[in-house]
Amino acid sequence: GHPPGAVARLGETLDEPDRSLFVDQSDVEFMKLGKAQEITDTRIRKLVINKDSWPECLNMTAIACKEKVDYDIMTLNTEVHHTIRSVIIDKRTEQQRWYNAVAIPIWSNGWVSGRYGDGVVYYDFFWNSAGVEVDDDEERNIPLTEIDPESHLPVQVSGSTLRDHLHGIDNRPIAGGHYDPTVRSTEFGKRKLERELGTDREVAERGRRRLGPWDCAGMSGIDCCLMIKHEIRDVDENHHGIQCYLDYKTGTRKYYEQQYNGRVRIFADENGYVTKVPVIG
Repeated sequence: GHPPGAVARLGETLDEPDRSLFVDQSDVEFMKLGKAQEITDTRIRKLVINKDSWPECLNMTAIACKEKVDYDIMTLNTEVHHTIRSVIIDKRTEQQRWYNAVAIPIWSNGWVSGRYGDGVVYYDFFWNSAGVEVDDDEERNIPLTEIDPESHLPVQVSGSTLRDHLHGIDNRPIAGGHYDPTVRSTEFGKRKLERELGTDREVAERGRRRLGPWDCAGMSGIDCCLMIKHEIRDVDENHHGIQCYLDYKTGTRKYYEQQYNGRVRIFADENGYVTKVPVIG
């Protein structure tokens, strides 16, 4: 269910079908049957890798650890090095690099699950608006990095602007995270996006406000992000625009497949330091 009062603005709905139609039932069965451990064991055994843990990361900063892990992935691993990625997992705060990104949890089929499985997406912080419209450079500053083949270090990926994406003239990603960009919304989800895109949005006035929640049930993660970016056109006091980060909902099949087939998870404490040995899986 929702936190008290959280869905007040979701009342402007279309003729809505049963929300259970937008749930990936295979994920629901997967969670019930406890298949996660089976995938974990199988994937780890199949990895062809020369290093699978980083005890030297203990007491390092998570960022320094990630740079070390990413370098080792590029230089020490064999056939699967290109499928392994590191990820820092920590409690979100407004001091983090990507505090301005809306986390969009998705089912394995690519439709939005939301935090509570009902397709509703939340942004946890206040937005301190500068009252200024986001520019193209900031829109392209999406939360996505890749490993530079020469330096072996993570580099920022430049994405598309909302305008160029909608006009089909820039095929670069518009969001960070892990997702299938070919997934399409349901017809109901498409109508919700069309309604938002047909709404004139003005740049909000300077000041502090809450954003969301957004009803993305039946929408692909990307269409949900497009809806959010179309609504929030202002930058905050740090000149950051709203961004999106898509990832498979914890417990789903895709979540476990990507975690254990290709991720080194780096757990950080509230101060940004590693307190647990990072391992693949």
